[in-house]
Amino acid sequence: MPNTFNHKIDTSPIIYQIRIKGHLGNQWKEWFSGLNIIPEDNGDTLLTGALIDQAALHGLLRKIRDLGLSLLSVNCVNTNLKDLSEQGPNENLDSNKNCHLENEIARIFLTHTQKDTKMKAIICTKYGSPDVFQLNEVEKPTPKDNEVLIRVYAASVTAADGMMRKGTPFIGRFFLGLMKPKNPIPGTGFAGEIQSVGKDVTLFKAGDQVFGESSTTFGTYAEYLCLPEDGLLLTKPANMTYAEAACVCDGPITSLSFLSDVAKIQRGQSVLVNAASGSLGTAAVQIAKHYGAEVTGVCSTTNLAMVKSLGADKVIDYTATNFTKTGHTYDIIFDTIGKSSFSHCKGALTQKGIYLSPVLNLPLLLRMLWTSKIGSKKAKFSATGLRPVAELRILLNELKVLIEAGKIKLVIDRCYRLEQTAEAHSYVEKGHKKGNVVITME
Repeated sequence: MPNTFNHKIDTSPIIYQIRIKGHLGNQWKEWFSGLNIIPEDNGDTLLTGALIDQAALHGLLRKIRDLGLSLLSVNCVNTNLKDLSEQGPNENLDSNKNCHLENEIARIFLTHTQKDTKMKAIICTKYGSPDVFQLNEVEKPTPKDNEVLIRVYAASVTAADGMMRKGTPFIGRFFLGLMKPKNPIPGTGFAGEIQSVGKDVTLFKAGDQVFGESSTTFGTYAEYLCLPEDGLLLTKPANMTYAEAACVCDGPITSLSFLSDVAKIQRGQSVLVNAASGSLGTAAVQIAKHYGAEVTGVCSTTNLAMVKSLGADKVIDYTATNFTKTGHTYDIIFDTIGKSSFSHCKGALTQKGIYLSPVLNLPLLLRMLWTSKIGSKKAKFSATGLRPVAELRILLNELKVLIEAGKIKLVIDRCYRLEQTAEAHSYVEKGHKKGNVVITME
């Protein structure tokens, strides 16, 4: 049988240069033992070294594929063999008949990983109803030197996300984009797995399961996301699912900020949580109980048992009872959806009671200014998302400890697929969700 190769059989190792999209840090050395990892000025990485045969090359390329890395080219640099094409999977790969087997291997893997340069994402190019969302295929992001590339497995859907989609209140457009969103991929809270890291990253490594929030660039309604390693990002608690972890930076972190930092909650205080069955409410009930408060939760008839199970000492059905008319007073009233007002709740506050709302409007602003100077009862608001990342990381670390200790559990109402994002937003806008709503990528 004639030999299909035009060169003599050579059992000596073959030197290869394999180019991968993005910078790989030093922690990847254990994955590519025996190969030199060379970061290139254009942002790519060159793996170079000797492989004993085509089977070894095949195994290496399979490893690259399985790690979710994007293969750009395979180049054989032995002096007795001609170069493989660096142009990708095209007809040039057939030009070197002396490297037929290497060419076929490269073709298979280059064709496969060419798809890895794209990802599915929800795109929002104008303000409006949930119908403005479009599912598109876009370029997969590449991490900068100080960034990590995260494969997103779950993203939260919040009332705030809906407000940003609509561009309301209008003042928010000065940050989001005046006529249309500056960042076309929406979404803030997420959980996923790190796929690769920039060359300067030291806090994380590929394979780390993480959760957090992309509060300035958004982009979590997509299969991949890049974030700086010093952003609002932590390793995921082992006792949480991705869906649960994606929601921690909505209700839990906001409720902890309000109760701990704004209201300075103390053991033995009485706390009323209005809308106790929502994202903020379910978290607030558990956080207030953790601090030793006596907690009353206000919700609808169908959610009374659920709120009670989260630790509320008392529950009030708002469809049957107006909590401001019961004669009971509270040290803290946390109106988690801003449906009430300081004036409406003032009579239900103790002498030095505090009314909290995460929804800022003109009446609340005026009451805040007034009560800051006059009277012992106070109205307070805080924009949790605008706090410095360093402060938010402290809150997130505190929540992580509580979650790992089983003190806080996330309530998940519904999960939607990425292509159902518009439907998820429509459901949240109805205002009847129990806990949290999540988009899952798989």
